[in-house]
Amino acid sequence: MNEEFKEKTAQDNIAAINEGYKLIDTKCKLVPKKENNIIINGNNALSLGAVAAGCKYYCGYPMTPSTSILGYFSSKSEAVGIAVDQVEDEVAALNMALGASYAGVRAMTGSSGGGFALMVEALSFAGIGEFPVVIVNAQRSGPATGMSTRTEQSDLRFIIHAGHGEFPRMVIALRDPEDAFYQTARAFNIADKYQIPVIIMTDLYLAEYTKTSPPFDFSKIKIERSLCREEDLIDSQYKRYKITESGVSPRMIPGKIPGEVVLIDSHEHDEYGHITEDPKLRTEMVLKRMRKSEGLKKEVEEPWFIGEENPENLIVCWGSTYGSVKEAVYRLNVEGFSVGALVFGDIWPFPKNKLLNLGKSAKNIIDIEQNATGQLNSIIKEETPYESNFKILKFDGRPFSGDEIYRRLKNEVLN
Repeated sequence: MNEEFKEKTAQDNIAAINEGYKLIDTKCKLVPKKENNIIINGNNALSLGAVAAGCKYYCGYPMTPSTSILGYFSSKSEAVGIAVDQVEDEVAALNMALGASYAGVRAMTGSSGGGFALMVEALSFAGIGEFPVVIVNAQRSGPATGMSTRTEQSDLRFIIHAGHGEFPRMVIALRDPEDAFYQTARAFNIADKYQIPVIIMTDLYLAEYTKTSPPFDFSKIKIERSLCREEDLIDSQYKRYKITESGVSPRMIPGKIPGEVVLIDSHEHDEYGHITEDPKLRTEMVLKRMRKSEGLKKEVEEPWFIGEENPENLIVCWGSTYGSVKEAVYRLNVEGFSVGALVFGDIWPFPKNKLLNLGKSAKNIIDIEQNATGQLNSIIKEETPYESNFKILKFDGRPFSGDEIYRRLKNEVLN
C-alpha cells in the first residue's frame, strides 16, 4: 500500500483492510424463514406473465435490454408450448406477431427504443386492422445507439404518440418484477378485449434487476379471449369491422366457423373489411375505433400511493423508480417530513383521479424521472390542472438509488 499510494490514502486503505480482517471472527446465525420466496428479475417475471396469460407466439430481434426475453422463451419454448422466432429485424417482428394475432394466437414481440422505431409502421397497421398484440419496449439510454447497456426512461412520449394516423392504444409501465408478472398478463386481456396494441414499458434497470419475491399466484390470472361465437353472429354475413356503440367489433378466428371469411386490410375499409374511400364511411370507421378509448379509460388503474396521507410534498414518478422512491419516502417520513408519492404504472390513457385529489392539498409536486425533459410531468400538465414545481431528473445511464433521491429531496425541496 505504501509503495502504491500516498501516505494518507495508504493509511486509509490499511485501516479498511484491518477492519475486514476483524470480520473473519464474526459469527452470524442463519435463521430459516417460513416464506418460500423466489429470486427473479424483471424480464423473466414479464415472460412468466406472458406464459400465464396464454401467449403462444413470441418473435423478436436481439436488442439490449429486451434480448433476455427472447432468450427466456427460446430456452423454455417446448416446456411452456410457445413458438419462438428470431427474425431478421423489428419490422418483421411486429408484422409476424400481427399475423399470429390474426390467426387467433396470443402474440408478443419486444425490443428497445431503436427497434421499436422500426415497428412504428406496423403499429399503425395494428391500429387500423384492430389486431390485439402486446409489445415490450425495454428502454435504454438514447437517442440512436446511445448507451446500449445503460438505463433510462426517455421513450414515454414516443410510445404514447408513435404511429401515423390516430388510433387507441394502452401503455403500461412496470414497477418491479412482481408487478411485471401481473401487469403483463393483464395486458393480454386488455389487448384482446379492445383489439388494440398494448405497449409494456420497462427499462434496462428493471429488466436485469433481481430481487426476492413471493411466488407468483397463477390462479389470479384469468384468460379472457373476448372472441365471438357462432351463436353471437346475428348478421347473415360476418362483419369483422361491424360498427358498434363500444367501438369493439366481433372478432372471429379464421376457419373456426365454416363459410365465414375474416377480411383484414391496412387500407380503410367497410364493415366487411373491403377497401373503401367513401367519406361518410371513413368518418364512421375512425369514430368507431376511437370510441374504444372510452372503454379503456374505465380499465386504467390508479397509481400506487406510498407515504404520508395527504402529503404537503407529493412526488410523481413512474415505472422502475418505484423502489428507490419508496426507500426515500419512508426515510423522510421517519424524520417527520410530510412526503408521499404516486407511482404510475398505467400511463395511457392517463389515470388522474388520485392526482386530482392529492394535488389539492400538496404545496409541492416533485417530478422524479430518468430523462432530461420530465416527460411524465408534461403529460400531467396536459391531462390535469397540475404540474410539478420541482424536478429531480437523472439521465446519466445509472439508476436512481434511494439514498440519492433522499438527499436530493432534502437539499433541493425540503431545505
